[in-house]
Amino acid sequence: MPLLVFIFIGQFGEHHFTLRTYFPQVDDTGEVLVDAAGDTLFNKIPDFQLTSQQGKTVTQNQLDGHIYVADFFFATCPDICKDMSSQLVRVQEAFQNEPQVKIASFTVNPEHDSVEVLKEYGERYGADPDKWYFLTGDREQIYSLARKGFYLPVQQVEGQQEFIHSEKFLLVDKNRLVRGIYDGTNPEDVDRLIIEIKVLLDGYSKAK
Repeated sequence: MPLLVFIFIGQFGEHHFTLRTYFPQVDDTGEVLVDAAGDTLFNKIPDFQLTSQQGKTVTQNQLDGHIYVADFFFATCPDICKDMSSQLVRVQEAFQNEPQVKIASFTVNPEHDSVEVLKEYGERYGADPDKWYFLTGDREQIYSLARKGFYLPVQQVEGQQEFIHSEKFLLVDKNRLVRGIYDGTNPEDVDRLIIEIKVLLDGYSKAK
């Protein structure tokens, strides 16, 4: 972390540092689409409507105007999801007093991960329900969101149904664009995520 902070201060503190944007729009031939000004068009996170660990409806519209970190997990995951959730605790702590930053953890096993199950899971990690949403709902909607919104692959988990099983964290900006992809089990990569959230926040503050 100290090395990353040094780089961050050295580059970002004196210069305008921006993050790349992921998932450009392409046509049927694979050609990247651009607007009238010649700028690349990017895919945005589509609308969704799911239910949080508090039993409240959470939509993408409610997250518009916020920066959020997204991940896909399931409560009975024996190992990788625990590592990811532990790293998200660090993200929550880093931005506990920053209302512009949220976390959205989407269950890939909604048949099991009810509101009650997610509430217990969130409490296990000290999740602030106003900051960190654990979301469940229609399986088809969640899987479509994972595949077509976040471009995550479907992998088979032994003894389970077909699951979206990924260790990735994705950073979504205020305009529904993915601005970073990270290994959610790697503390150094999560250090980078925390720094890059600060980059986005700084950019928005300077744009006012």
